[in-house]
Amino acid sequence: MEIIFNNATDSPNTEVETTVKGEIPKWLNGQLFRIGPGKFDLAEDFCVNHWFDGAGILYRYTIKDGKVTFKSRFLETEAYEKMCTVKRPVFTEFGTRSYPDPCKSMFSRFWSKLIPGDMTDNVIGNVFTMSDELYCVTETCYLWRVDPETLKTMDKVNLEKLISINLASAHPHVDPDGTSYNLACSFHKGLKYHIVKIPPQLPLKEEENNGPRAFLKASIITTISSSWTTCFSYYHSFVISENFVVFLEQPQLLNTLKLATSVVKGLALIECMDWVPKEKTRFYVIEKSTGKVLKTVYKSEAFFVFHHVNAYEENNQIVVDLIGYEDPSFLQKYKLEKLRAGLFEEICPPQLRRFVLPLGKDLKKGENLVTLPNTKARAVKQENGVIWLTDEKLAKPGFEMPTINYKMHNGRKYRYVYGSGAFEQGYFKNAVCKFDFETNELKLWRESDNVYAGELTFVASPDAKEEDDGVLLCVAIDVRPNRPNMMIVLDAKTFTEIGRAEIDPEITIRAGVHSHFVKSKN
Repeated sequence: MEIIFNNATDSPNTEVETTVKGEIPKWLNGQLFRIGPGKFDLAEDFCVNHWFDGAGILYRYTIKDGKVTFKSRFLETEAYEKMCTVKRPVFTEFGTRSYPDPCKSMFSRFWSKLIPGDMTDNVIGNVFTMSDELYCVTETCYLWRVDPETLKTMDKVNLEKLISINLASAHPHVDPDGTSYNLACSFHKGLKYHIVKIPPQLPLKEEENNGPRAFLKASIITTISSSWTTCFSYYHSFVISENFVVFLEQPQLLNTLKLATSVVKGLALIECMDWVPKEKTRFYVIEKSTGKVLKTVYKSEAFFVFHHVNAYEENNQIVVDLIGYEDPSFLQKYKLEKLRAGLFEEICPPQLRRFVLPLGKDLKKGENLVTLPNTKARAVKQENGVIWLTDEKLAKPGFEMPTINYKMHNGRKYRYVYGSGAFEQGYFKNAVCKFDFETNELKLWRESDNVYAGELTFVASPDAKEEDDGVLLCVAIDVRPNRPNMMIVLDAKTFTEIGRAEIDPEITIRAGVHSHFVKSKN
């Protein structure tokens, strides 16, 4: 399986023609951006340890009038430039320790060991648009604005300087009015979580496009202290409903004492984390309009979550759907030596879970407070006043990378979720799926055991009236020699293939993480 996890090559100066088979709808005009790790072997004698540590590469599929072209480029971040020069990562990555930067003076290297300096800006975490600007992000305070035409990294944005935060979620949310929210934290003046709000901005005129502006008016509307003195919860995503932000403080703890000595002791980020299941998982509910944190305490048994699916309000209750794991042990599956050996371990599979959080002040103790029909989720008020949540497990375990009709249904009641089996070896092996919350029907699409299908991206039809009126775009990697990789187009309603764009086998494409579709303005 090394073919998926060896170094990619980019094509920054070439628009590669693809071979279209089947039919790609003529109305589907735009660009699919896909991001992920693409450079793992930094020298003949050195390879990063974890899939998450590969240098970021951005792929673009331009779709116009039924035709597709392809382009790719390594993101020229400081982390990438140092990797290419030093042949080692000089910043602490998720699974790989940092190495001394010979370009720094002896004094600077000594000082950085005592006080770790800049975090990595290796942006493999996500790609999205904000204020008509394209951004690539990781989970630190750094983002890169990228030129959507050349894929060149243009401006590095430091959120620590703008709003004094050290880490930020890779999955911000956007309300229908254009207001954006993100989850962040800071640790220089006590360990705190923050809800960041970014007001909508009018699109720039072409002649005004002189630099990044999306985050210039960002502000912190809520601050929550960590439940621990020297640790804070690791997070990758969160959810919003029409009126609330919901943040999960899970007991996968980033230990700041370990983090502070990580450079001296040669620790990767994952080695600075502790799983403490006895601490349980806490759900914080924050009002968007006021930033007020509800006083009701919601807790559940400990579990780990990377990706939330959606949240919505119904009958004075908040439904929260997410992809949960029993614990974070699955992260070990993504060590590069295991992946290259094809050892996709069947441990701790992801599971679609539904929680229901009752709202209100006069909640009775000792009885199930969930009144929504057709759900097994429970919420019981205990003697200490805590609302104890029990989830409902839906579909079959094994799919991740959840996708919904975001524009129409994010934060609102919805019916369908789409997902990918990624490298799972069970029911969803080599498959993508569609799950119907109303009927519990589960549909699969798969090509073969040699083709790995990634995250799905939903694009609504121009005159869509139903939630699944549209198509799903999926980049699939064929591991067989001399076989083309492809972008698959599925009909979202029938979940069948209607077309594909095949790429010359000599063009190396690696398994990506997340995708984002930008509709053409013309």
